[in-house]
Amino acid sequence: MENSGVKIIIGLTGLKAAGKDELSNYLQSKGFASRSCSDEIRAELQRRGNVKPTVDDLVAMGNEGRSGGSDMGYWARRAADTLVNQGQQFIIINGMRHPDEVKELRRIYGDAFTLVGIIAPLPLRANRLLSRARAGDPKTVEEFMKLDDTDRGIGQPWHGQQVDRTLALTDFQNVFNNKGTLEEYHAWIDALVARLTAPRP
Repeated sequence: MENSGVKIIIGLTGLKAAGKDELSNYLQSKGFASRSCSDEIRAELQRRGNVKPTVDDLVAMGNEGRSGGSDMGYWARRAADTLVNQGQQFIIINGMRHPDEVKELRRIYGDAFTLVGIIAPLPLRANRLLSRARAGDPKTVEEFMKLDDTDRGIGQPWHGQQVDRTLALTDFQNVFNNKGTLEEYHAWIDALVARLTAPRP
């Protein structure tokens, strides 16, 4: 399948504050290029004049881009296109939140595409997110729980965020429970890349 010279494209999904950005940053230090679906959502909001979007703005724009169900792979495809058009061959698409985004990148990139899922215990994730104190992040555990439910797809329409269903598409060997040390996490990532770059039989 034609994929514009892409050798590896990792679709990265996972729970809030489980460690997706750490994986992305670590692999960028090893030559991967990364783009998130939310980067594309923010770019679209900025194009429309919203330069300081709230979490609710991002969710609403994400849902709009999925066109109420007619093109639910839109944001992942757009993020991949951005990097492919730059000539990148080793790519991470961070923050995939819908099963149809996975299906779309598998359709386009075939065997070059691998879905990776990052999870972690809820109390650990809540503590990480509240501690990092990014602009727009929840300020209380209750706010985190509400955001986490939305992200996972609880009470959301089918064209909304569906991280739980997206994680369910990930091969077991490509899921990491990030509850240990940073060194353990990096070692797992190194082993993942070694598997993806090993010669195929």
